[in-house]
Amino acid sequence: MLDVILSSDSKSSPLAEHCDAILERMITDKEPGKSLLSTWNNDMTRVKGFFSMPGNQIDLGTVTDYMDEFHGKASNNVYNRKLGFLELVFDYAKDIGEMKENPAKLKIKRPKEAKKRKALDVKSFTLIREAAPLWLKTAMDLTLQTTHAVLEISRIEYKIKKAEQGRCGCIWYDEPTIVAGDVIYGEIAIHRQKTHKAEASHVVIPIGQTIKDIIDTSRDNIASPYVVHKLPKSRSNPMSKEVKHITQIVSHNISREFSNVRDQLGLFSNLPKEERPTYHEIRGMAARLIEAQGISPQERMGHSDSKSTKIYTSYGKGIEWVQVPHIKVQI
Repeated sequence: MLDVILSSDSKSSPLAEHCDAILERMITDKEPGKSLLSTWNNDMTRVKGFFSMPGNQIDLGTVTDYMDEFHGKASNNVYNRKLGFLELVFDYAKDIGEMKENPAKLKIKRPKEAKKRKALDVKSFTLIREAAPLWLKTAMDLTLQTTHAVLEISRIEYKIKKAEQGRCGCIWYDEPTIVAGDVIYGEIAIHRQKTHKAEASHVVIPIGQTIKDIIDTSRDNIASPYVVHKLPKSRSNPMSKEVKHITQIVSHNISREFSNVRDQLGLFSNLPKEERPTYHEIRGMAARLIEAQGISPQERMGHSDSKSTKIYTSYGKGIEWVQVPHIKVQI
């Protein structure tokens, strides 16, 4: 009788059986925001369905087959992000002894694509703003003055007691203060989810007269804890899981309305839709306007690679918030 000697690889359990535990560790370690977490869950579902073999049987050819099947037609940037996710999963698989090597790191990334979208200019911003409903106008004005993206803007609350992890909101002083000749009424604490644990993802922006006016103007007859708000078209519709209050607006709906107004005005109609400036380009325009004033916008934008001097204010729990100077973005 012929004895069959099984290799240690063949005795190993399929990688798919370890994916849930790996994802749980990734979430604990990296603390992804809500949007990224949703993406990770979808990506891990694909990984679990495809990698039914033991980890040490996965090689470059297997990785290529996976990428071709699920992301072969994706843009270069998306393709590289998905490959990066696979690299991260395999690193954790190595850590628990299910893989000896990380074959995803052998896969060559695609060349970075040049940005297609046209930059937003001040004239177009002004035209869109004038035609926008109050809630969109408020969002645009806040992004212009804070440089922050639509996800953070949609989460700014009218009043919070102190800066907290995972929240964006206004902290009002008992009495206004004068700083370098400017009246400061309080601070907006912004936690950028995209940058996870990077200390520059926690930013405190002074509320000067310009930002205060934006916030004051946003108030209407709708009772809402959020500065950017509106009533849903139908109260019978279920509330989105992405918001915490019925009047809070899902961030992608803010972006969509910006594009709708842009197209209704016929702006950039000579360009394909994928090349027309979106809401996100307000950040770039704000950064350029700030730089024109001789000021670096990096810290204000929550970029962790800023080389500027940082002033820290502590709000507990060991989190450092970057206090940025008061400025008014001029258009």
